[in-house]
Amino acid sequence: MSRALSNPPGAARAQPSSTEVARLAGVSQSTVSRVFSAGAAVSPAVRDRVMKAAEALNYRPNALPAILQTGRSGIIAVVVGGFYNPFFTEFLRCVTAALRERRLEIMLVDTASDDNLNDIVGELSRYRIDGVISAMAIHSTRVAKKLESAGIPIVAVNSKRVGGMRTVSTDNRAAGGAAADVLVDAGCRDIAYFAGRDSQAQAERERGFLKRLSDRGMPEPQRALAGFTYEEGYAAAVECFSGRSRPDGIFCVNDLVAIGVMDALRKEFGLDVPGDVQIVGFDDIPMAGWRGYELTTFHQDMDALARGCVDLLADAPADTRTTVPCRLVVRETTRNRAR
Repeated sequence: MSRALSNPPGAARAQPSSTEVARLAGVSQSTVSRVFSAGAAVSPAVRDRVMKAAEALNYRPNALPAILQTGRSGIIAVVVGGFYNPFFTEFLRCVTAALRERRLEIMLVDTASDDNLNDIVGELSRYRIDGVISAMAIHSTRVAKKLESAGIPIVAVNSKRVGGMRTVSTDNRAAGGAAADVLVDAGCRDIAYFAGRDSQAQAERERGFLKRLSDRGMPEPQRALAGFTYEEGYAAAVECFSGRSRPDGIFCVNDLVAIGVMDALRKEFGLDVPGDVQIVGFDDIPMAGWRGYELTTFHQDMDALARGCVDLLADAPADTRTTVPCRLVVRETTRNRAR
């Protein structure tokens, strides 16, 4: 009688065990477990031997026993939307790196708004996630309360306070004031603000912009609702400049809107930037530095925002707020060339 194959063709290959790793590394199985447990004390030399043995055997520890034992998964849900905007992809890259430094894993949640997040709070709790980091501003008190009731801490970027939620925000109000200074100092007298839709970051930028213009004795600026996309910026510029009053300086809620405005002014009206109209954006996305645009803008410190989120999630009490300064980047779309 023929003997059955231990690994028939097409069958999944058996995963190496921690015992095999221990044998190859010349240590005990409990030492291997300590090496792969966050915070466990192991000497660097022993850790190095175990990691080399694990790599040689292609060993990956099973996380399930630790989850069952501690009730913690080491998984953080990262909520991101608006992937049309490089701001969100860069934030995702930075927050992933910051979480990995703490040996935490991410669960990506793609959502258009916090209303959608409200529908999946139950799913997040089912996966025993240890926290939520949201690149999207949270508006819904229901979302925050549901997460809090499930014992899941949450940190949101550029969001207003909701319940005990922690927040990390760029200093949007200060940036709005600085944008007003740039345009006024460059000689602009008929100024406009191209606004986004309702969001905390948008509101703070606009408040700072309006206050600084008022403090400097400037009239209230024109306001155009431009949303957050290139296409919306282009359309808003066409509508604004088709009227009688054409601004000579524009602050845009973000770089995508600013770039849409620039293209519309050049292609639809034959206007020169900055000769006829000066423009300031916000975010400093890679496209802002392209030679065809050279947009004056504000750089958001993505590493600081991401690390702030991870630090608050791990160590801060509820309702903690952190503000991160941003940096003015002067390029070719304004005439004030001071760096």
